[in-house]
Amino acid sequence: MRNIMATILALGLGISLLWWGTDGFQAFTSEAARRLEVLKEPKAIPSVRLEDQKGQSFYLHDYRGKLVLATYIYTRCGDVCPIVEMNFRRVYETIRDEYLGKNIVFLSISFDPEHDTPHVLYEHAEHYQADGTRWRVARVPNPKELNILLKTMGVIVIPNGAGGYEHNAAFYLIDKQGRLVKIFDYNAPKVVGAEINRLIAANALILKRSE
Repeated sequence: MRNIMATILALGLGISLLWWGTDGFQAFTSEAARRLEVLKEPKAIPSVRLEDQKGQSFYLHDYRGKLVLATYIYTRCGDVCPIVEMNFRRVYETIRDEYLGKNIVFLSISFDPEHDTPHVLYEHAEHYQADGTRWRVARVPNPKELNILLKTMGVIVIPNGAGGYEHNAAFYLIDKQGRLVKIFDYNAPKVVGAEINRLIAANALILKRSE
């Protein structure tokens, strides 16, 4: 009888801890918990200096007043990054043309700045038809600023010992105030594009009514 009671108590404690540690069973992985946290409490993104495929410097705060859809890659990646960038391209093609550049910009950020020079980024951009205005491919030259940005956005990058990296992958939506407001799955480009189109259209309607 004691053994049964001990087992029941242990199970109850385990379930309680699981409930607490997964936001009430809403998130069973750290990735899901991170996405849920961002939805509940958007994160202010540090305005670090970036350098794009043309060698031009810019800051994230340059895009205040516009949405930014970002993703993180490195050009030597041979597994998930090409899929991420192809799906990023598919999202880009889903967005209404009149919104691109005016209401939203796309940003592919390399976390391998030592290798991914502007010249390398330019070739990468050419492959995915990133025009350098509505869709920029960039790196963060300063390692400290890069680490701060990655940490803030919840991007995990671990050297694999073979010159590459193990990393998570997603699409990150930054709002007009420079806050991370949503993290999308990278493998559902049509869903992402449709949601962004709805968001921009709804915002335009609100602005029109307020005039």
